[in-house]
Amino acid sequence: MPGGMNDGQTEQQFTVVVESVGELFTGGESVNSSSMTRRPISSVSPAQNFDKLSIIIAEYQSPARVVYKTTIDNWSNPNNKTSIPWSEEEGQGRYATVRLSGDECLNEGVTYIAYAIGYQTGTYGDYEPFEGIGIGDDYNQTETVSITADNVVEEVFAGAELFFVKDGVILSKRSEEANVEHGLLMVRRQVAGTFGYFTRIPADIQGSKVSKLRLVTTRYNQTVILGGFRGVDDSFDFHKDNVINGTDPRSDFDASLAGSTQPDAFTAYEIDLVNWFPGNRENPRLPYDANGDGYLDVDDKNWKTDSEMYPAGTISLSPGTVFGECFLIPFAVTGEDVTSGRCSFQLQLLDIDGKLLKHWNVALRDHDAAENENRTLVSLPEGGTGRTSISLLENVDTEYCFSVVRNRLYTIGGKEPVAKLRRGHSHRFERGR
Repeated sequence: MPGGMNDGQTEQQFTVVVESVGELFTGGESVNSSSMTRRPISSVSPAQNFDKLSIIIAEYQSPARVVYKTTIDNWSNPNNKTSIPWSEEEGQGRYATVRLSGDECLNEGVTYIAYAIGYQTGTYGDYEPFEGIGIGDDYNQTETVSITADNVVEEVFAGAELFFVKDGVILSKRSEEANVEHGLLMVRRQVAGTFGYFTRIPADIQGSKVSKLRLVTTRYNQTVILGGFRGVDDSFDFHKDNVINGTDPRSDFDASLAGSTQPDAFTAYEIDLVNWFPGNRENPRLPYDANGDGYLDVDDKNWKTDSEMYPAGTISLSPGTVFGECFLIPFAVTGEDVTSGRCSFQLQLLDIDGKLLKHWNVALRDHDAAENENRTLVSLPEGGTGRTSISLLENVDTEYCFSVVRNRLYTIGGKEPVAKLRRGHSHRFERGR
């Protein structure tokens, strides 16, 4: 074998871990993950839910010859042993042991790079990682996924690690200062997400009936770069936080900020309140304030979960609560955005015709703690057939104008207590890892 010999090694192994702080080990939120293509983001760190994990190993040189490729099926299905729960002080999720045998074994004296991508079949236009790449081929591209015409962002996981072999054992290390360890390939969520719990929603604003609650964002990227895992300061550290790996921004605005005379925002999620508070006989298209106190909340006994969006068993909510969520492709704000006073997110109440009745610019609650955090920007200057470019990004974030980074969840309210939509209430995101 070129690049060294495996000395007749008959078996080697490494561990692949998909990190998911909050993994419930039973599918999450009572969801049978084998029967759903996605599930609501109803936890600060939701359980992973995808069915395939693809792995390749290539020689860490140019050209990068692929020496191993496999796909693990039924990754998140709790009814089999494809992957099993993993937990330690730094995090938790699911892991699997990958075994190489015979000619698959890696050689001593060669450095390798391993890539893994976790995805749900049928998402991102039937995306298949490493498509067309076989053992013996050169791997010279960066994997990306892009939203389709429905503009829906799905969760996707990815990661990379350097491997080398000593005394027949696959080893890796997490940083330049860390000790070597048995080969460990860590995979993390490559998109961000947001969700909100809301109650005590005004039934009307100055005589106009409220119909919908909407979260809009002023930036919406269309493509996720599944690369750029390593920082510029440590050639072994593939676990950088505060990474912005979105590109290909949309410009087809479908919403407007308060005060705008033309569309200048995108809908993150929209909650049709009649599906949560039904029974309005005068106008079945509008929510029903059953007790007539002017608010849609726990005191209205007609409340129910929107069963079309969240079928039975997929989510647990406090009575009187409405819920919205979506995944987001990370984006960076610019100094121009900050100077213009533009917010990153705005919460809106709409009437039945889509007229904006009331709004709140959404602030980042932990902004002060994040002020000095560096941002790492991942880009593809040569497109998908080239290498990623990794650069440090000046942190220009403000409380209301801020970037969104991968593997973070931005939340408004919580199961108990939930955000109450009242006059003067300040609505804020809290970030979870």
